[in-house]
Amino acid sequence: MLPLNRVLIIRFSSLGDIILLTPLFREIHRHFPGVLIDFLTSTTFESVCANNPHINQIIALDRKEGISALNHFISQYPKDHYDLVIDAHRSLRSRLLLMKWLGIFCGFSQKTVLMNKRSFKRNILLQTGINLMKNSVNQREAYLNLIKPLTGTIELASSTELFPDRNEKERAAAIVTEHQLQGKKVVALGPGASFQGKCWPRESFLELCDSLQDNGYEVILLGSKDESEPSWIVENSRKKPLNLAGKLSFKETAAMLEHCHLVVSNDSAVVHFAEAMKVPALAIFGPTVKEFGYAPFLDQSRTMEIDLKCRPCSRNGKGRCTNSIQRQCLSEIQVDTVLKAALQILAG
Repeated sequence: MLPLNRVLIIRFSSLGDIILLTPLFREIHRHFPGVLIDFLTSTTFESVCANNPHINQIIALDRKEGISALNHFISQYPKDHYDLVIDAHRSLRSRLLLMKWLGIFCGFSQKTVLMNKRSFKRNILLQTGINLMKNSVNQREAYLNLIKPLTGTIELASSTELFPDRNEKERAAAIVTEHQLQGKKVVALGPGASFQGKCWPRESFLELCDSLQDNGYEVILLGSKDESEPSWIVENSRKKPLNLAGKLSFKETAAMLEHCHLVVSNDSAVVHFAEAMKVPALAIFGPTVKEFGYAPFLDQSRTMEIDLKCRPCSRNGKGRCTNSIQRQCLSEIQVDTVLKAALQILAG
């Protein structure tokens, strides 16, 4: 292959996946000095990777504009602009772009690399319970595999990273000062998720919140403005935790996590935010399983789950629970078990 001068990486969503994609930027930059890496994503998530020193340019498309957004990109960048195009999404939108832009119907060519979505094995596991994914790599490594034909046997580091700027760090520091959190051990809870089916009962998060506070820890709540769980927990807790859900930008959330010692969260982007900032996470898995590639990876992090024959039943928490005990996979994860694991990590 010719020396790489310009590379385009495509990933339009989702939040967690884009965080898990960050090792790919770094490792390309590290092994191909001088390469310029452009990142094509959606306007919703363009700020996640802002300030990343390994990215030359973030190109954001408004997905609401549909085909016109793709056409605008094509008009700005001739087909020979990049030496390599990495489709790390392999969605209908990204495949359509490659077809219209590069004239590649199936996406395969000498200058394109496509993500292996492992859909067949995942669907077999979901529909039959037969697990062909026991030896599958995690999602971070799946992204890095896209450049293995170029790097060969060179070891690639799969740790994630985010880069809050000075203003975002100052915002987080101001919150810490305002709420007198300096020098205290802070635990962040992520009680919501993109789909309700992945959520540990809010009553369990409430009990955990109160117990952590009883043990002398400060608690903050993280999440999006659309999640109802954080405000409900505040309303019903004995000692009101600090609710920052929906009040921080993506990278302000990352900056805030620099002041935390642990995150307890559903299987959601909050877990990936935490680990990108080197904060251990307790990730609560219900309808999803770690074989899908999204389990936490730091040495101190842990996955909280129970073994049920009906797991996994969903790729992302969508869909109806068919168990006679509704959401047993989540409701039977005991607060005492999660609290004990949390205190062990915090003590370490």
